[in-house]
Amino acid sequence: MKIKRCPIMFKNVISARITTESENWYEAAQGLRNAVIRNGLYGTGPVMYQALALEPKTNKVEYNFYIPVSEPVAMEKNEQYQFEETWIVQDALVLRHADLDESIEESYELLRACAEAHQLTLQEPFYNIYLDVFGGGVIDICAPIIKEG
Repeated sequence: MKIKRCPIMFKNVISARITTESENWYEAAQGLRNAVIRNGLYGTGPVMYQALALEPKTNKVEYNFYIPVSEPVAMEKNEQYQFEETWIVQDALVLRHADLDESIEESYELLRACAEAHQLTLQEPFYNIYLDVFGGGVIDICAPIIKEG
């Protein structure tokens, strides 16, 4: 596995805060992408998400989903949806989690260990960038660096 250090940037990003069962995160992401299309836009990049909080009694997770779209959107900020003209992480460790059948937590631990070895402080929760590839998918984990040394 290779960990890279790089910035991440997308233009015209719509985000949505959605609570769903942890194994159904992909359905919520598809729902956001479908809503984008129904409103005359199209996605120009991958769907990204963060798992914010787990509700232990219900196995539901609160997520932030992000999708870059084809043009700027006039949208008032509210509890569920937001628009950012430029979404950027200036400096991050990025690791590809290629096998979606394996626990993503192992990849998170690898990023944390790398950060500790290089005296970096990471911001959590990490961003998961879902990429459709070869009839399946992979996740690039973006771990923002907030402090060095």
